[in-house]
Amino acid sequence: MRGCEGATVRRCALILVLACASSASAQTARRATATEPVAAILDAFKTHEIVTVSDPHGRMPMQAFLLALIRDPRFADTVNDIVVEPASSRYQDVVDRFVRGDDVREDVLRKAWEDAVVPSSPGVLTEELIRAVRVVNNGRNADKRLRVLLGDPPIDWDNVTSAAEHFKWVELRDTYPADLIRRQVLERGRKALVIYGQMHAQRKQSFSNYDMSTWQSQTIVSLLERDAAARVFNVWSLFEADRMPAEVDQWPIPALAVLRGTTLGAADFATLAFIPNRFGISGGRMGPVPRAEWRQLAMQEQFDAVLYLGPPASWTTPPPPSARCADSSYVAMRIARITLAGLPPPEIEQVKRDCAQ
Repeated sequence: MRGCEGATVRRCALILVLACASSASAQTARRATATEPVAAILDAFKTHEIVTVSDPHGRMPMQAFLLALIRDPRFADTVNDIVVEPASSRYQDVVDRFVRGDDVREDVLRKAWEDAVVPSSPGVLTEELIRAVRVVNNGRNADKRLRVLLGDPPIDWDNVTSAAEHFKWVELRDTYPADLIRRQVLERGRKALVIYGQMHAQRKQSFSNYDMSTWQSQTIVSLLERDAAARVFNVWSLFEADRMPAEVDQWPIPALAVLRGTTLGAADFATLAFIPNRFGISGGRMGPVPRAEWRQLAMQEQFDAVLYLGPPASWTTPPPPSARCADSSYVAMRIARITLAGLPPPEIEQVKRDCAQ
């Protein structure tokens, strides 16, 4: 047998079997099939307690899709909870009362999204989503109402006096929502749509070069899936121009495609996600990983499906409401918190641009 000189017949046969299996796998991989995403997500809840939709924060096509999903008559009959990122759990009771139809003072309600851990987040779309849930709940029986769970840890900005104190809350932005979902959703036998930033939903942390041995590497999904009974259907949103697969040109808008067993699923995750740097942690210290040592991970090992909502040019971001921008104390508060947290100057410049100041 050619290529098997010096090898036993048994070993040579094994080599050929493995080679044929690899070739067959490559030949059977198919192109991902686009399907209607609302129905696909609702269908995923038949076999999963959690469906995540990775949200590139503040983009209009994603907001339009999420509102369409939540307003679909089938959604509230299938899902119990919606977990949102840029809103502080310090105000969970306030939002609970609001979405069930109670009267809540506006200046109290808006603290839910204005007092999020990340001070550069204006919370415009979070507010719109919460208000949409209140409308959906109108007229529904108490046991059929949607609940909005606020995923940010309960930071008290009045008692944050340094960047170091702020960073302690930043470090909780995966562990806290994972524990929240475990307690409020899984242990109660409920089902939840989790709307979170894209990197929080990775199964393995790309920034740590997929080394999951440290607590800093954990994501919401990696923490949830430590429990084998926690079934998560993970959806990655396609929106970056230089990482848009060519095949989506043939897809309708919107579309969802399951990845397992497809050529897109076999692609390296880094071809679809912007990962500028990777870091290793040794002895409690973090250091850069040379690009030559960057590991690869198939997209289908990170996410179960991709969501396509249109070309990158359509992914616009709305400014804060003019009434908020006209409030000088609101603008000053955001700039002061960004400065306190030690975020880079462009974050402040963005606030000023948003409010045309």
